[in-house]
Amino acid sequence: MKVNNWLRKTSRWLILLSCLYLTGCWDMVEVNQLAIVNFIGVDRDPESGKYSVYFQIVNPSGLAAQKSPGTIAPIYTYRIDTTNTMDPMNKMLDLIPRKPFFDHYQALVVTERMARWGLVEQLNFLEKQPDRRSTINLIVTDSSIEDIMQTYLPLEKMSGRAIRSIINNQAAFSGKASKKSMVKSLVDNLENTGLTAHPLISLASKDVTSSATRYQKIDANKGNFILKGGALFKQGIMIGKLTSDEMPWFNLMSGDIDVLIQSLTVNGKGVEIRSDKLEVRKKLVMQDGRPVLKLHVEAGLHITGNNQSEKLTGDNLDQITSAFNRQVSEQSEEFFEKGKQHGWDVAGIEDTINRKRGQEWKTAKQDKNQWRLTKLEITVSSTIKTVGITIDPYVDKKEQP
Repeated sequence: MKVNNWLRKTSRWLILLSCLYLTGCWDMVEVNQLAIVNFIGVDRDPESGKYSVYFQIVNPSGLAAQKSPGTIAPIYTYRIDTTNTMDPMNKMLDLIPRKPFFDHYQALVVTERMARWGLVEQLNFLEKQPDRRSTINLIVTDSSIEDIMQTYLPLEKMSGRAIRSIINNQAAFSGKASKKSMVKSLVDNLENTGLTAHPLISLASKDVTSSATRYQKIDANKGNFILKGGALFKQGIMIGKLTSDEMPWFNLMSGDIDVLIQSLTVNGKGVEIRSDKLEVRKKLVMQDGRPVLKLHVEAGLHITGNNQSEKLTGDNLDQITSAFNRQVSEQSEEFFEKGKQHGWDVAGIEDTINRKRGQEWKTAKQDKNQWRLTKLEITVSSTIKTVGITIDPYVDKKEQP
């Protein structure tokens, strides 16, 4: 009995003693004490060298459910002008009555003129900041940076998250955006000659909707972002533009493509193909003193549209795969040659040559333009996986005699 009493008293003292170590959330910061940055925009005036830096700050009360939609702004944009890339972070404290919080920001957008001038200075600064994420998307715009940063978007109230979702969706469902479009992707290629393609966006219209009343209007096209292609970077400097239709071929050449959509003409009629789980294998060899890039593509095809009048027989399926293989080969070669004409090493040949060993590559390494002499040999192998719910297409009665 005495032992039980002793254990009971001892346990009580242990519980009281352990409570002394429960200090609670001593470093907790309330959300209304933070300036949560969601989106950053930067421009540089080439004449004055002055930077204009825009910070989009989340307004938590504006994102919460409201009885009167659109009456409270979900985000606010602050602008800071400076001649030093390190000043904006310090000057934020002069304008914003909350503690800046960068851990969750989604994207960084820069103007085309700044991208063509070069981003090395900004990258050096970002790499030194422990709370500046390198996995954010780096975007280029050919629209006014002020209009981009002063526009409220439909559906997704936070601009940074909206453009990030657009990029991820295009990369996953169309191949018209690159998975490697982050700040980290640009940094990885600073010390070599590899290219990266970062999203190029514009405003869908000239109407800038800088008032939260835009959420009470049904026209979603006005004052919205649109993805219109890619900005090519080499060693931190923008060197060219790609259209949306060219982006899948760049991603294919780099081997970073998951989906490829093609419109074919078979027997004089349109056939729509979606290819996923593409496998791209590249090998650079030297033949008769000339580099040859052997590119092999394997693809599984899904027929998403078929306007042929013919039944979907085995022979017809062979015609579709042949048309797909031929078109992918031709368009890849056309894009490859266009890249050489513009000085774009879209297949990363120069960097591959620099990593090669052996006597036959020694001379090639000494000539920086050797990659321009490279011949492309591409082979495409495809298999139809699905044909849709119906096997044979419906026949258009108007076309029957």
